Amino acid sequence: MLLTICAIQIRLLRLTYPWLPLATSLCRIAKANGLKRHREKVRFWLLVGRVDFANLLAIAIDLIQPEYWA
Repeated sequence: MLLTICAIQIRLLRLTYPWLPLATSLCRIAKANGLKRHREKVRFWLLVGRVDFANLLAIAIDLIQPEYWA
């Protein structure tokens, strides 16, 4: 049972990859204060740096093309 729940969580994380960790990181920043808040901000910007914006832009451009919808 535990293995199934873990597999579901991993699959959910992979499907929402760049957005779920960024959202949780923003929640941690909102809750933290002092030095811990600065550490959470650094972790957030490291996550933003990992997002492949070129690939996301290519996907968005492909979805905008009319031949995709035809």
